Amino acid sequence: MNQVASFLDRIGLLECVPEVGPQVLRLTLITAAHVQTRSDFYFEAWSEPGDGYPKNSRVHRPSAGAVDLGHETLEIEWTGSATDIVLHAVEYKGSKQSTDLPIGEVRIPSSAVEKYIVEARKNPNDLRFGTRTLELSAVERHEALRRRLRFQDAVLPGRWFTAILSRVGAETGLHIPSQAELDKLRDENKALRGENSALKSVQGGGKRTSMLDIAVRFELVPKHHDLLGLRGLIRQASFQDLHQEF
Repeated sequence: MNQVASFLDRIGLLECVPEVGPQVLRLTLITAAHVQTRSDFYFEAWSEPGDGYPKNSRVHRPSAGAVDLGHETLEIEWTGSATDIVLHAVEYKGSKQSTDLPIGEVRIPSSAVEKYIVEARKNPNDLRFGTRTLELSAVERHEALRRRLRFQDAVLPGRWFTAILSRVGAETGLHIPSQAELDKLRDENKALRGENSALKSVQGGGKRTSMLDIAVRFELVPKHHDLLGLRGLIRQASFQDLHQEF
């Protein structure tokens, strides 16, 4: 498929068959409801496994009713190898992005995403198809703090940070758990919480733990290309025109 796309691109026909070329997963954010925070918030979306930072939406204000998200779109690289699409609602602190913490999370399995993509492709002009309401569950604080590792790695790679902690632990006689040990403990705790939630549901003692609901449409769209020579067709901004006389 990549060879076909490369050939069509070379002869200038790739735009005629966009489904053959590189594509991205477009998430259209429609509305949010039942928002359980009084702070401003925004959304982050990414695929797992995957590299790079998540795609961020603009900041929204909470409301007692539904929040209009303005059909804002987030585009994620999509090769078909992802296992999940992760969507976070993040509380906006108003200062550094690294201090913002996620308050809600939903993981959409790739099998579900592919189903929604097919719906949207068959009914491109009907917003009902390819769109689902997703419930974002509350994120525990220790899980939310893991988000800051993304920004830490930009300054100090995780393997260096772990090595420093291990050295300090060895010198002081303390056991510093490795990242693998922490991940295993986290997974065990998550499994226990799931069993506890299921038990509460059966016993009728469960309560709503979601932070908000969001309506999202999933589409697979052609990736935009920078066409050769296009730059020469775009006018220079008048206020920066070096040949303009003032």
